[in-house]
Amino acid sequence: ALALSAPTAPPHWEGTALPVLSVRDAARQRNELPFARFPDPVLRLDAHAVTAFDDDLAATAQKLARARRREGAVGLAATQCGIDAQLVVLGDDVYVNPALSSARPVVFDVWRETCLVLPPDVSVETLRFRHVHVQFRDLHGRPRTTTLHGERARAVQHEVDHAHGILIVDHAADLVHSDAFPALARIEAPFHHDRSRRAWRVVE
Repeated sequence: ALALSAPTAPPHWEGTALPVLSVRDAARQRNELPFARFPDPVLRLDAHAVTAFDDDLAATAQKLARARRREGAVGLAATQCGIDAQLVVLGDDVYVNPALSSARPVVFDVWRETCLVLPPDVSVETLRFRHVHVQFRDLHGRPRTTTLHGERARAVQHEVDHAHGILIVDHAADLVHSDAFPALARIEAPFHHDRSRRAWRVVE
């Protein structure tokens, strides 16, 4: 007899509503950092620059690195864990107050990106600079500059987007739909035009 499988239902998606933490609060709470899920308002936070380069910052960076490994992420921005700080981890590297600029030769690559804060059926075609300069501070407040290429350039652009409240759906020409979270397009519709314009201003 022929067995017919039932249609697979889309995975259920539940958002979060994390409290906004300072670097100090994040460093001193006992628990590991939580992880935000759309449509958590904290994901739209344009984070403040870090001004105190102290033990709290170092401890928060360590917690963020652990959260990155726990979530299986290439990189993570502090806002994804509810922290109001321009702080990004990418692999073993930490970027404080990162600012991006295009590097020569100016070349764009097309990527198909997903994001852990969004429902798993959401993917967006993005256009990213192949080469980017990153100006940032290290954990001691010393100014640093590095140049990233290819996949790491894409990843740092993705994470710095997060630090400014920008998601991959903002890079889409049209509204993005999700079977796992049907309200996504409705929630984004009033803001999509302005957010898509902002998404291109992150890299100078």
